[in-house]
Amino acid sequence: MFGKKKKTNAIRVMHYEGIAQFATDYPCTIELKDDVLEIIRIKPETTVTLPKDRINNIMVLEEANFMSKYHGHADTTAKAGKKTYLVIEYDKGMLAFWGAGFEAVKLWDIAKEFSSAAPSNISL
Repeated sequence: MFGKKKKTNAIRVMHYEGIAQFATDYPCTIELKDDVLEIIRIKPETTVTLPKDRINNIMVLEEANFMSKYHGHADTTAKAGKKTYLVIEYDKGMLAFWGAGFEAVKLWDIAKEFSSAAPSNISL
């Protein structure tokens, strides 16, 4: 009943765009595991997995930069504080999630973790 919680590196974020079955600004968790990026929508729980080898790039952008790059305007929607976006570009499109406060800082960790796992050989 009062067992230990499983330790996880999952980050709570809000889905912004990229998964048609998830609403915009809907809470979910993301976690970069050994060979996949796992995205779990909260209530009703739905799990999406994206193999790491299909991911081309992961970047972190402040809201104005994200909106400007992907939507053609630099408007912000945050009422208080600021939003930070995690953008995952993969072979079939793009996923975007946002976080604020402490969760936003964790988004940088995912981007760093992915870039440090870069292949040792690249063919063009």
